[in-house]
Amino acid sequence: MEQIIIEVDEATAKKWQEVSPEVKRDLEKNFQTFIDKISNETTIAHFDALLDKASTEAARNGLTEEILQQLLNEE
Repeated sequence: MEQIIIEVDEATAKKWQEVSPEVKRDLEKNFQTFIDKISNETTIAHFDALLDKASTEAARNGLTEEILQQLLNEE
């Protein structure tokens, strides 16, 4: 397990020191889940943007859905 540092205000830091180990474990797990979700959403958004860019560029170069289907059917 790795440790990270997150800056919070003084009141939050004090509350953190007072919560039970069980609550800390639950919060740590929720934080991990949240970070995983954000990372996955960012990756998907980046991939979607890349696909949109490729589609736009292909259309600019004259590649239509019909031409693509013909090319795929040739093989």
